[in-house]
Amino acid sequence: MTPSPHDLLEQLAVPRLPGSQALKDIEDFLAATLQDLGFQVTATRFVTHSPLDAIAVLGAGMGWLALLVVPLLILPLPGWSAALFLGVGLPVLGVMGWGLARNVIPNPRSRAEVRNLEGRRGEPRIWLVAHSDSKGQGLSLAGRVVAVVGAVVGIGLLVLMATARLAGPVPWGWAVFGSAPLVVSGALLSRSRSRNDSPGAVDNATGVIAVLTAAEQLRARNDVGVLITSAEEYAMAGARVWVAETARREPFVNVEGIDARGAIRVMVHATRGEQGQVSRELASQLERVLTAGTVPVRVASLPPGILVDGTALARAGMPGVTVCRGDWSTLGIVHTVRDTAARVDPEAAAAVGDAIAEAVELRLG
Repeated sequence: MTPSPHDLLEQLAVPRLPGSQALKDIEDFLAATLQDLGFQVTATRFVTHSPLDAIAVLGAGMGWLALLVVPLLILPLPGWSAALFLGVGLPVLGVMGWGLARNVIPNPRSRAEVRNLEGRRGEPRIWLVAHSDSKGQGLSLAGRVVAVVGAVVGIGLLVLMATARLAGPVPWGWAVFGSAPLVVSGALLSRSRSRNDSPGAVDNATGVIAVLTAAEQLRARNDVGVLITSAEEYAMAGARVWVAETARREPFVNVEGIDARGAIRVMVHATRGEQGQVSRELASQLERVLTAGTVPVRVASLPPGILVDGTALARAGMPGVTVCRGDWSTLGIVHTVRDTAARVDPEAAAAVGDAIAEAVELRLG
């Protein structure tokens, strides 16, 4: 029998950046818990690198670029100077960011050795998925969304300013107005470096609790697999490694954070062809079970720009959904030191786990 939801939350909700000793201890704990549930557990070690420093460098670079282009917009210099500066600067920053994210430019600080945990009792016909790691940043998930939107708007405004500069100097007020969004957004994104200070209670201790709860409810079955990935916070590294090595095609239910506030969202990862049909069927079965409760349920496609383990699984051809729960305040604490066990109700995560188990029973028969 698995520990209670409250005991699981206390065990899991500690800072556990990929590569940290805390995450290694939690991986050991989860492997033992899955074995107690009767699963044969396979631990796959791999080495990955964080792309987050690339975002920080890119953000800082864009902010400085926006500041430095202002004099070129307002001073009596050649009209093409601002356009040339942006035309060279933006691609250079893009190449630097790509190099750091892909580890083409080595960054030993970002290296992490982690483990995926795969549990099975037979041949799985469906997979229950959650990630075990957490990360802290100086910028919450909500802040990152705002910063990315601001950066896109800011780049567009600067391109317009540089184009206008070809006809003559731009009024200083317009130059300041045009550069401000990218300066502010760049400063925010520069705070994206990963830190080992977020307990990750919502993201994603609650997801693991939901998956373990569902696995316990389904312990009489030998056709349900459990996948606990690692380094999801490092661009879904664990999920990408797993699908590359296993080439699975069964459906999955990925759980990515269950707060005790807001609506439950069932996000469909594929909408076309046979993969899309299976994904929609699974979403419908989950919706049917979840709507029996008191919490509102929303079924939709994954919003653009949001990346979770289910994204990597779906790209490899697996049909499935990601289940989460929260509101804007949830996004405001994710990836920060405020994502603590004190503000989380683990029973809400366990209730979602019970619903997932019921939906899986309906699907598998």
